[in-house]
Amino acid sequence: MKEKVFKKSKSEKRGLKLLDMNYKNILSVGISTGGSAEIMMAKICPNAKIIATTIDEKGLKFSNEQILKYELNQQIETKIEDISKKTNYENNYFDFVYARLVLHYLDKKQLEDALCEIYRILKPEGKFFIVARSKDEWELKIPGAIINYDPETNLTTYHNQSNTIDKRQFLSKEEFCSQLEKYNFKILRSKAYKEYLYTDYQRTIRSKKANSLIEIVVKK
Repeated sequence: MKEKVFKKSKSEKRGLKLLDMNYKNILSVGISTGGSAEIMMAKICPNAKIIATTIDEKGLKFSNEQILKYELNQQIETKIEDISKKTNYENNYFDFVYARLVLHYLDKKQLEDALCEIYRILKPEGKFFIVARSKDEWELKIPGAIINYDPETNLTTYHNQSNTIDKRQFLSKEEFCSQLEKYNFKILRSKAYKEYLYTDYQRTIRSKKANSLIEIVVKK
């Protein structure tokens, strides 16, 4: 089998380093490119059941193809699911929740609902790894980039570097930590840093400049 190789991500690797081989249930919110992070999760935690969710049907199909090539479709369950809505998981079910570059797509109310739901389904002492775009993002500083900011939803609509329209909720590290603490998460570490991201799902086109990210690790 010819392996599909995706560009490495330092934030992805940092999240995977948090895994414990004894974990039994892992939730990945917003499945990674080609299921690459979830495939690594399966290798690190061979006895874990991994559930990877998304609202992107095209991305899910692409990831399923890669997961099947590794014959990990029994260990990695993929599904269309919106974490900002009530799920069917039991209370205190997951050992670890991984959310890289996904929560910033939620508006203010959706993010609040998602954090509440994740707290419910995370085990006591379970860890939650988050990476999101920072409000210090360089794309927002391009003259004329911002089309609209809605204070009710906290969403910014803007022209990105590819000159297409994006919509995200941009928070500072302090603002995101404050949101998490409101839902009783305990902050283990938080930092803001820059990383080159990719503008396409297959990670073939690198961002023109390093993107500003927030990384937070919390526990219940």
